[in-house]
Amino acid sequence: MKKFVILSILFTLSACGTIGIGSNHETRLYNNSKNTITVSADSGVYKIKPEQDMVIYSNNDLTIKSSNSTCNEKTVMRELNAPAVILDVLLPTSWFVGVLPVLFVDAISNNMYRMPEAYSYSCVE
Repeated sequence: MKKFVILSILFTLSACGTIGIGSNHETRLYNNSKNTITVSADSGVYKIKPEQDMVIYSNNDLTIKSSNSTCNEKTVMRELNAPAVILDVLLPTSWFVGVLPVLFVDAISNNMYRMPEAYSYSCVE
């Protein structure tokens, strides 16, 4: 039983991105165009009127389409949560458990990547 408790504690401490740093899955999206835009995310589809903003939650990339057909479709891509990955590799707990299980915990909890805090959509006509 004691080994199980110690292993559980090491497993918990090993997930730096999950516990310590966390991940940002919310993006404040500004619509700086003259047309309504439609944003597709994991959490649904949203319409944002011109010169307004909205906070959108998504674990994956956002797709933005404008009601103006001359405007290109944009994708807001998630980025690697570098501080969490660096801590996963460098902290002593990962030396005991191993680097791959530590990275696996962050990947499963969806804290390996994060969305940008803000994004501004513009379409010049």
